[in-house]
Amino acid sequence: MELLIAVAIFALIGVAGYRMLNSVVSAFQKTSVHADEFSQLQQTVALIDQDLKHIVARKIKDELGGDLPAVAAAYRGGLPFEFTRNGRWRFPDEIQSELTRIGYQVEDGKLQRLIWPVLDRAQDTRPQVQTLLENVSGLQIRLLGKEDEWSDSWPMENNQGQTDMLQLPKAIDLSFQTRNYGQIQRLITLDGL
Repeated sequence: MELLIAVAIFALIGVAGYRMLNSVVSAFQKTSVHADEFSQLQQTVALIDQDLKHIVARKIKDELGGDLPAVAAAYRGGLPFEFTRNGRWRFPDEIQSELTRIGYQVEDGKLQRLIWPVLDRAQDTRPQVQTLLENVSGLQIRLLGKEDEWSDSWPMENNQGQTDMLQLPKAIDLSFQTRNYGQIQRLITLDGL
């Protein structure tokens, strides 16, 4: 009888130990997933900040030879946001550039960064697509003009109906919605403006 009681107590201790170990492992896995997601979010926000702080006034030629402004937001049905930035870049095939064209879009729930290997595009020029975050909905861009008015599209026309293709905004307000962290918003003022 004593042996049976000892075995039962040992079994209860074993089951309790297993459940406790299982809950610790499960909590560690969930924490690890959240830590990875948060780290990816931090890297994305840092990359966006870096890109926006290095915008330069350099318009480009599109695939058909038309002009695209230095900064374009919802311009003629194009990408939600696209701009020229400075910084040294190395692409496949040993292409190097001091300037590059960057774009941002949300496609199939993924926040994507597009990087073109050349500024002035040919018809067969394709961007490298870098997925920054998943489970993202919506990408909103607002730009602050010279008259301290916010606009969802860029470039803005002046009083005479002309568009300055080299015009840079005073500030950029970029936001997107994530499933786990809600709305992420970055407000960047451009230096020297």
